[in-house]
Amino acid sequence: MSRSILQPNRSSATWLACLLFAILAVPLNAQVASRSHLQTQSRFGYDKAHEITLNGTIQSVVSHSAPGAPAGLHLMVAGPQGAVDAHLGPYLSKDIQQSLHSGMPVQIVGATERIHGKSYLLAREVIVDGRTITVRSANGFLVFGQGKSRPKTENTSRMEIDGGAR
Repeated sequence: MSRSILQPNRSSATWLACLLFAILAVPLNAQVASRSHLQTQSRFGYDKAHEITLNGTIQSVVSHSAPGAPAGLHLMVAGPQGAVDAHLGPYLSKDIQQSLHSGMPVQIVGATERIHGKSYLLAREVIVDGRTITVRSANGFLVFGQGKSRPKTENTSRMEIDGGAR
């Protein structure tokens, strides 16, 4: 009788040992992602440490992005280093979209990112026709419901530019 009581315990112990071995063996074969790859993913494609300011002229306004390109409105801008595809995202109001025309001078603050082998300027702020349009937050996240733009003035406070206290 004591033998039948020990038998299930040995069987359970064997299964438990196999399970622990399987759990411990799996991570040994897993490959660790490189640090740079993890950093790239964690910043969601926007690196505020490498922001640039582009001054140029709008060549065209593209409302339907090509397959593989970031979704939303794009401005093709002629700048000092040639043509640049500036991504403005899908959240600009219709009145702002309709106010953008080819031939207009524009200033864009943003960060360049390679997506599917093509370079895009992810716009954070667009200054056109005396108006400053905020497209992304300071950390590069797209701003929803972008229907407001403000006139560019010399005494615009830092709080207005950053969107208030946080």
